[in-house]
Amino acid sequence: MDDWDHLLASSESLVHGDPLGMPRVSRTMDQVQQLSEKLVSRIQHRDTTTDGLASARLLSQQGVNQRQLSKALSNFEMKATYEDVYQTQHPNVDEYLRHMQQATLLSAIHEAQKDAASAFDDFMDQCIESDWARDREKLVHTIMPVGGAAKSHPNRQASLTATSNTLFLEAATGAASMDAKAQISDQAKRYGDVVCNVNKGLIGGSQDQFDAVKAFLDACPEEEKAEKRMTMHKTWCLLHTMSAELKRHVSGSDVTLALNVGARAFLEQSYQQYVRSELQQHRNQGALSSSSTLAQLRAFAKIRAKDVGSDRDLEWEVLYLALRCGHSDEAIKVAKDIRDPTCSMLGQASLGQVLEQWLQAKQSLPTQLQAQVAAECRHQQNDRSSSGPLARQHKFRLATHVILAADPNLADHTAREPTVIATIEDFMWLKLHMVQPTASSSAASSSRLSPTSSSNLLSPSYTMAALQEEVLHWGPDFFSQNGTQPLVYVMVLLMSQHFGHAIQYMGSQAELKDHGAHLAIACNHLKLLSSSQPQAETQIDAASQMIQEYGQALTMKDARLALEYYWQAAAVLGGTTSVKEQLLRQLLTESKAYGTLLGSGGVGDSGALSSFIPEGRERRQVMEAVGDACEQQGQMEAARELYLAAPNPCAALRIINRQLSDLIKPAITDQAAKEELENLLMRAKSTISNMQNQQNPGLYSSRSCDQECEAFECLLTIRELLTAAQRYAGGMFCCVSATPCLLVATSAAAT
Repeated sequence: MDDWDHLLASSESLVHGDPLGMPRVSRTMDQVQQLSEKLVSRIQHRDTTTDGLASARLLSQQGVNQRQLSKALSNFEMKATYEDVYQTQHPNVDEYLRHMQQATLLSAIHEAQKDAASAFDDFMDQCIESDWARDREKLVHTIMPVGGAAKSHPNRQASLTATSNTLFLEAATGAASMDAKAQISDQAKRYGDVVCNVNKGLIGGSQDQFDAVKAFLDACPEEEKAEKRMTMHKTWCLLHTMSAELKRHVSGSDVTLALNVGARAFLEQSYQQYVRSELQQHRNQGALSSSSTLAQLRAFAKIRAKDVGSDRDLEWEVLYLALRCGHSDEAIKVAKDIRDPTCSMLGQASLGQVLEQWLQAKQSLPTQLQAQVAAECRHQQNDRSSSGPLARQHKFRLATHVILAADPNLADHTAREPTVIATIEDFMWLKLHMVQPTASSSAASSSRLSPTSSSNLLSPSYTMAALQEEVLHWGPDFFSQNGTQPLVYVMVLLMSQHFGHAIQYMGSQAELKDHGAHLAIACNHLKLLSSSQPQAETQIDAASQMIQEYGQALTMKDARLALEYYWQAAAVLGGTTSVKEQLLRQLLTESKAYGTLLGSGGVGDSGALSSFIPEGRERRQVMEAVGDACEQQGQMEAARELYLAAPNPCAALRIINRQLSDLIKPAITDQAAKEELENLLMRAKSTISNMQNQQNPGLYSSRSCDQECEAFECLLTIRELLTAAQRYAGGMFCCVSATPCLLVATSAAAT
């Protein structure tokens, strides 16, 4: 009771203490914060309970047990991990990174395919427009009357642009008259000059004295900032190195072997440049290696190995690098310094002596010694004792012995070792070393068996045909990295002496088609397009077609240069007279450049054809043969100009009379036909005058010439009668009566 009284007194004192009659309570900031937190927690707890009840009602309506769901969720826990979004099953970091690289490449390829599809659609639209422009121009040329030299209609606009299959034949921009020559790029001009020189040597009989491949190499300079591994300049370098070795080979030796040596020499020179560039990038390690070639190779080996201590630990790698770069003297020196107990199976000869003998015998060994080296290779393949840095040197030791043994089966095992064979160039260098001379292949294969042990059995000889089959088996996608490096596949085809396949592949690539036409000219100049190989006829036809298409793109720009390419297309097909006549007829009907190609004045001496057929009688026979073919095909205009240039005025007058007979009636009402008729009349009169002044009338039948002259006079008479009849018919509409002369003309025309 006392407590209640005390509490009441306290409350009254609080109320009376405030002027407003309100109780006063004092709290610190900490007390206020604690009370606020308690109040918030009570409110949240009450809201959570309310939400829980609502969710329980909703789950019960759907037939879900809320207690079981809560129990299952209480055991579920999400933890952050370091795994990638890609599901990988790789045990080490290298395989994981390789997987990531492949995934990145696939995504990039997918995006590139979308861009390529869009670019292809735009390119096809451009090709269709260009083809339509070219066809329209041909149609206009066909229906337009042309006299003497090729003349152009004054109102015609140049509708041809750069054709779809020609990259560096750039057409003149904007509308221009057909008389204005389209511009040709500097690259095309340089190539054209080389082709002209090739034709001069072919016509003059000095074809072997002109180095066409070297000229093409000089005409195709290296691209600045070239990002691709293989460029067209390097491709010409490869062919030039192979052709140079072919010219140095002794008469009667194997041509395949000479080309093989040239291909290996190119790969070795390229690797030398690669070593120098790597030493330039690592100047700290390469600074002390400038004194000698061997020092440079040791420095380069250290850059590659990274974790090897002394030079003795790199001796096998240095030996392999010396062979890879083509440094024979350095390789012999390193081999003589090697003291390796594993070389004891080579017999009494040391490794240096074996290597020296191998180099002196043009990279081949006697059968018995070769079998011993092959046995040593098999022993090293089965050796698994090396580890760490020694394992790396073991791989180079095995690769060196494989090269000396020239065993293709052992080489296949080495080719799968990325430490030694890291690029396609390394792969081809190893494979080319396995190729044996064709002439000795049968003798070698008959003596491959060693009488001492079955382990010394050598594999059958590896020929160039086997390498060619293997290259075609892998296909272009493997060597060109799915088409991103097409010239790498061209390089592989040339090294495997697949010259026809290389030309065909370049023809299938839009950016390489023009270069492929000139590569075909170079290969034909070197006589490398052999008809004895499989599918040779198809490849030769494709090469000739590529050259002809390139020349066809030049017909409206430079007819003389186009004739140079047509002549080379004929040379690829054998250079027979029938082929030349056929291609000349095609060029004349396409270009209409009769004055440029055949000349004027009736003798053809000033035409471009005279430089290809300098002898007058032969040139006349060719012109008449082509003229007969044109006449049979209904190409009267070309036949007429050929007969006039031959000269064969009698045959030319015969065609002119046919054309006059077709134009006399339309010329009465059509002004264009009338102009063409007047032009033909002038040509006919000039032809008759030349026929009468002919110094050797025995060339042509006087009877046929007289008949054609009489036919021409009759056509003139008929024209006059028809003209008079037309005047009379017009007079009947204008007046009632007609003059007696018109009546006579009308009756004569009817007769």
